[in-house]
Amino acid sequence: MTGIIIDPPYFDNVMYAELSDFFYVWEKYTLGKVWPDLFTGELTNKRDEAVANPARFVSAGKDRARVANDDYEAKMAAIFNECHRVLRDDGVLTVMFTHKSAGAWDGLGSALLQSGFTIETSWPVNTQPVASLHHAKKNSAESTIFLACRKRSNSESDGRIYLSGIEAEVRAAAGEALRRSSEQGLIGVDLLLSTYGPALSVLSHHWPVHSTETTADGTSRLIFPEEALNIAREEVVRLMTNRLVGREVSFDPHTDFVLFAWSVFAARTFPFDDARRLALATGGLDIDDLKAAKLLTAKSGNVTLIEPADRLARGDGPGVKRDRFSFERLIDAVHTMLYVVGHDGLAEARHWADERGLVDDDQFIACLQGLVNAIPRSRKDGEFNVTEAALLDRIVTTCYPGVIQIPETPEQHEPQKLDLS
Repeated sequence: MTGIIIDPPYFDNVMYAELSDFFYVWEKYTLGKVWPDLFTGELTNKRDEAVANPARFVSAGKDRARVANDDYEAKMAAIFNECHRVLRDDGVLTVMFTHKSAGAWDGLGSALLQSGFTIETSWPVNTQPVASLHHAKKNSAESTIFLACRKRSNSESDGRIYLSGIEAEVRAAAGEALRRSSEQGLIGVDLLLSTYGPALSVLSHHWPVHSTETTADGTSRLIFPEEALNIAREEVVRLMTNRLVGREVSFDPHTDFVLFAWSVFAARTFPFDDARRLALATGGLDIDDLKAAKLLTAKSGNVTLIEPADRLARGDGPGVKRDRFSFERLIDAVHTMLYVVGHDGLAEARHWADERGLVDDDQFIACLQGLVNAIPRSRKDGEFNVTEAALLDRIVTTCYPGVIQIPETPEQHEPQKLDLS
């Protein structure tokens, strides 16, 4: 066989067998009279389904999610092993995949690597047009990642390969993928996901790749594909931060999320799944982490970034607290100053920042610059549509003249292509 094209189940996205039960119970009393051998069970066969379904492993208790993941990986490996067996040595396996979770990519990558495939190239394909954020308040663009795979050569490496030895290559592949996808018009979280295939490609061409960490018996372990994806995400965060700020700088993951959410979605409210994917890309966060930090709320399939005035901290908890002198997260410091500006005016805000050494603080100024570049600066009836944009405009004009103000954006603001040149 010279070519195989496979669109596998996307990890835990859809439980096909469970959905089929609705039709199965009806067809059993109709088609079952003609083909009774096809309807011998009470419900559909879920044991052999290649999905990560924790409901099938309730007996594993707290480990049910891990067992479900292992079951998915094992079944995908068996499928890819059969593909490897029937495929000619010069044949091509094309796999279509997309998922918000790096764990899903880890399972897919592990299955491909274990089955003897290399990922020769990958490319994202848009599946839906971008809707106006002004009307829909969300980014509806989605893409599927196509992975073109070939059989791995049997040639042996001259020595053991470690992840640290190919880290620079993984970063370079992720950076090039980000630039290429941006030039081709890909936007939103799909732009971040376009780096996953190239990162796994580097890993597959050097496989097996080991960790410098040792196991209990003193031997080095094989790495998990997700470890390479972590490196790719770190590079994406670095490049996007540098673009927004205009120079090399690094923030904490929570600050990165707020910065990138405004830049990627250009809206306060956007889809929950996209938020989860972005959180994962910015330091491995999840929605619960961001909710605990009082940065967003989640409802009806969407998340909403909370305005500074609504982030008032309770006790020593996270959020806006004007009498605090140190902040665990930089975004809390910025939001607190925005709150003081809105509540007490510019003079008090300047005094507040001066007391905390934030007037000349390089990190604080860099974050202001990033937010100015990320938050939509559109107006309606002369007023900024986004509260933070209005407050930032007052702050940087009066207190931070070094921060560059970008031109105001049209009322119907679309997400911007990343200029990563």
